[in-house]
Amino acid sequence: MIKIGLAGAGFIGQMHSACYAATRGVKLVAVADVRRDLAEELAKEHRAAVYTDAGKMFTEAGLHVADICLPTNLHCEFVVKAARAGLHVLCEKPIATTIAEANRMIRAAKKASVQFMIAQVIRFWPEYMVLKQYVDEGELGKLISLQMTRLTPRPTWTWKNWVMNPKLSGGVLTEFHIHDADFVRYLLGEPRAIQISGIKRRGVWDHIFVNYIYKNVVAQAEGGWDFPQKFPFCMSFRALFERGILEYNSNATPTLKCYPADGGKPRAVRPPKARVGSITSVGNISDLGGYYNEIKYFVDCLRKGQSPAVTTPEDARESLGLVLQELRAAERSLR
Repeated sequence: MIKIGLAGAGFIGQMHSACYAATRGVKLVAVADVRRDLAEELAKEHRAAVYTDAGKMFTEAGLHVADICLPTNLHCEFVVKAARAGLHVLCEKPIATTIAEANRMIRAAKKASVQFMIAQVIRFWPEYMVLKQYVDEGELGKLISLQMTRLTPRPTWTWKNWVMNPKLSGGVLTEFHIHDADFVRYLLGEPRAIQISGIKRRGVWDHIFVNYIYKNVVAQAEGGWDFPQKFPFCMSFRALFERGILEYNSNATPTLKCYPADGGKPRAVRPPKARVGSITSVGNISDLGGYYNEIKYFVDCLRKGQSPAVTTPEDARESLGLVLQELRAAERSLR
């Protein structure tokens, strides 16, 4: 039995805890959060121990794995603490706030000889896994253009509203749009250049459009969290290939469709479905699939004694680097 300690009982921590409940051979044995009431509420579901100090949990709870679901500015500190305690580490994205922090985390994990993975969940999201397969296998020929969108109401649920604090967050780019920036890199590699425009209010970037310049592919991503509270969360992509279009919209039914270029009838594409039983998710995402897939993958890597390869800490560092490049370009656009 792999024993898990969860640092952070907020939205993502609750999502991860639901996935552990659906995963065989693991048990969430401890939950830490400075908000003791939240830790107690989540721990009660798993009959887990409660801590208000994650560092103490790492050394006292008899863990094999630390799952870090804390604000981004705390990732480096607690990943390093977990690695020094000899624990394997799963950490939410983005890896850190700076490249220097990311490098420190990577070095700490290597020095301790523990497995370390950043939860870049879109690489494990079923519909995006299908897109990756189509690009790699050429079912519709070569990819010509890709447009990705991620839109949501303003995030008001974070602890002390940290995500809207420009001293702690890069705004929509580092905390939200990084999902798509990472996936663009995953599909196409490093862009030759970028072009960006966006909206910045109250010191934080709220909405951005990014063009990624490649030799033979047109790629663009939009990310915004400045929508009304009743606006439904939406993520989507439209991938134009030589022989058709693959289109995904999280609010559509079916979510994923293929439109052949030869005039054939549009068809639904069924992505691989994670079997999570009766466990349900929290918040505004109705499917645990991607979160379950990434957690099961990490657990399977631990069982096999293998380092995660679908996403590596170095991948996460480079995706952070791309988003920080975008952030600098966005700031220059205001001058």
